[in-house]
Amino acid sequence: MHEALHSDSLFGNYRASGYLYDFLIEFYRIISSKSQGVSFNPTIQKAVDYINCNFTRQITMEDLCDVCRVSKQHLCLLFRTTLHARPMEYITKRRLQAAKELLNVSQMTIESIAEETGFCTASYFCKMFKRYEGMTPLNFKKML
Repeated sequence: MHEALHSDSLFGNYRASGYLYDFLIEFYRIISSKSQGVSFNPTIQKAVDYINCNFTRQITMEDLCDVCRVSKQHLCLLFRTTLHARPMEYITKRRLQAAKELLNVSQMTIESIAEETGFCTASYFCKMFKRYEGMTPLNFKKML
């Protein structure tokens, strides 16, 4: 973050903000699930573990409900109250997190990264990336 903030890059502040956001989300997830007896609801933990292991594949609400053994409505309610996101939104954010890591460390094409991270098409990947990150994957890659 420090390097991104002090770079002469036009997007240094955005990149640092993104790093901070990723860090805080991961920090909250770890603290919530492991510290001082506080943990996620076991159903949410099951769903999050399943998503983390399978985000590169197509995951449906039916898949999540089968894994967690709850109804769609109950699972959505648990996600909203615990993670402040809908299940499919959480999956998209997890895929984008992996995509940002690949954009940062690899020379893969945007199409390859989209496929590798579970997005159905490169155009959908670009659309979601721009919605959540405020820029296209190519612009994100250029500023690194």
